[in-house]
Amino acid sequence: MNKKRKALLALPIIVILMLVGYTLVLGIAPGFDDPVLEFPISETDRIVRLSAYHTPDWGEPGVFHSGIDLVISDNVTIVSPATGTVVGLSEHLNPYAGNMLFEISIAVNWAWVVQLVIEPGFLDETNNSLQSTMIEAEFGQRVESGVALATLLFSENYPHLHYMVGYFGSDVCAYNYSSSTARSTFETIATTSNSTIFYPHPSPNPLTSPLVLIPLVMLGVYAIVVIAVFRRPSK
Repeated sequence: MNKKRKALLALPIIVILMLVGYTLVLGIAPGFDDPVLEFPISETDRIVRLSAYHTPDWGEPGVFHSGIDLVISDNVTIVSPATGTVVGLSEHLNPYAGNMLFEISIAVNWAWVVQLVIEPGFLDETNNSLQSTMIEAEFGQRVESGVALATLLFSENYPHLHYMVGYFGSDVCAYNYSSSTARSTFETIATTSNSTIFYPHPSPNPLTSPLVLIPLVMLGVYAIVVIAVFRRPSK
């Protein structure tokens, strides 16, 4: 077997080792187990209502709401709902409403990511800058369930936490993976505010996720290349 063929066979092993090594360096727990999530806001008495997961026509026709909105009446403390590693911190403009979004992403393991999108509703630079200073989480930080990550500031413009959970890159309903205590909190808020936690939605299927489909397609292409190379006569 010549060197080119050996290198071709070694390539996927090298890529896999690099990806696994990167996740381990960040402290992301290996595995794919379902999480048991706690409630992501400390001051639950300041949550006035919910906007349901999978609400249809969210923002535009044919789009479903990808998380549960927890709408507040005063400043609240955002806490980590699970033990994990902070793998993303970003600030970007909401394309629908024009307000700034402050996002904290926490990897629970190789399959599951919690996304806490802080939306105070401010439209001015001064208050958005103030909200930015209220983010305590740091990239690469290992957090335990219940650790404070940020303060969500109140405004008069639909201030809320957009609480989203991803499974292999596809959004799922956070309520379904919450602890009994967290579920009870959701249910109490929904009852007292006459709001809904979620609308009917399909069960998660990892085979339809881009994070699974893309590697499978790449693996298929790689297999075709390997077969073509090895069928050629050696020089």
